[in-house]
Amino acid sequence: MSIFEYPELVFTQFALLIISGIWLLRRNDEIPLLISSFLFYMASYRYWAVTSGIDKWVNLGSFGFRAITKEAALIALSYIVLGQMCLLGTYMVQQRRVLPIAILSCDSSLLRWLRPKVIFLGLSCLPLVVITRSNVIEQIASGRSLAFQISGYLRLFPFVLVGVATLIVCLWKFGGFSSLFSKLAAFVILASLANLTFSSSGRFQFLGWIVASGIIISSSYRPKVRLAVLSSIAIVGISIFALAGAMRNPQLTSDILNQAAWERAFSAEDANMLDGFVLIQEVYPQRLDFRWGMEHLEILLRPIPRALWPDKPVGGYMNQLGLITANTGFTLGISPTLFGSFFAEAGIIGVFLCSSVYGVILATIVRYTTKLQPFASILIRAIVCASLIPLLRGGDLPGIYAWIGMAFWPCFLLLWFKRTNFRLKSSSFIQAYDSTYE
Repeated sequence: MSIFEYPELVFTQFALLIISGIWLLRRNDEIPLLISSFLFYMASYRYWAVTSGIDKWVNLGSFGFRAITKEAALIALSYIVLGQMCLLGTYMVQQRRVLPIAILSCDSSLLRWLRPKVIFLGLSCLPLVVITRSNVIEQIASGRSLAFQISGYLRLFPFVLVGVATLIVCLWKFGGFSSLFSKLAAFVILASLANLTFSSSGRFQFLGWIVASGIIISSSYRPKVRLAVLSSIAIVGISIFALAGAMRNPQLTSDILNQAAWERAFSAEDANMLDGFVLIQEVYPQRLDFRWGMEHLEILLRPIPRALWPDKPVGGYMNQLGLITANTGFTLGISPTLFGSFFAEAGIIGVFLCSSVYGVILATIVRYTTKLQPFASILIRAIVCASLIPLLRGGDLPGIYAWIGMAFWPCFLLLWFKRTNFRLKSSSFIQAYDSTYE
């Protein structure tokens, strides 16, 4: 039984949302606001939508799970709020710097060096992604299991489009595309990326690079303008995400499709992570022992191909329970939020400790960006914000980190090989934010 009722929990999340907005205005730091907004929508709002009759709880009764009740959902909501408080609390204690407003100035020689390489990468990846997707579809059609018999590298390669789009938008923001040809090439690549990622199966790719683009585009504005820009992009992102989800039903006409998308967004049907947390409470520790750190250790083990390690442990509680095997022909799992993954590690202790550690790590990364030139600083923060979307969604943590690695490896390579160039050498590149600008 939860010791807190819904009004107390929703008030706490709403208060954290307001505090995060003030944090953005005073420190030009968007991380807490992104976390608070996403968690409010998938937790408190999801609870209200279902208990108000707008939507229904996820039902996995055919797999032996009990029906979700309001009482069980309230307990899960309490854990999420606890994790959110620990995550934001440690982050705000550790990251107290005012983030600078980026002046759009960058080493011209770096831009000249980077521009042709990004264009070449984008034009090369487009046909490779099409070929890779076709190969995966053919293997699935032949009866091979997506989770067990198809290479994860092959399946995740299309996510590179997120990193390519992030690089192009960042390069464009800093004036890297000066000629008509380069601008046209960049526009064609971005349009093609949007076309390839806007689908029911690729909507998290689409949302990922939309979030990254929003961070980059708003980086040179004052906090009040940034708040308006980021809020607008969030609304557009949720709308497009819901529309892509509604496209799962190919029989819907355009008018009905728009209505279905609105209903999905209003009911938080795609944000059913609260439901997933309830389900994971039924698994740990009743059906499976707590992971005791293995969920994070598997991040290092997951890259090992199953061809080299046939007996490599499977990820996800549905696989571990034997409910999904190579012969079932489908994959299933309801994401339980990041804090659900922490709960699987060690229960409430895991939620408290892991949330605090993640808060410190996030703060360390953001503080580090203040030591870099604007291009690298904004690029890293865009990567962090885009990565927070699948992370906060939660689920199979090794799979999420694999997503991040496969999506942003072009960005990581650039940041590593040009790390010397990206160190802050002159204060002329940065204009520190001052409240008097408002």
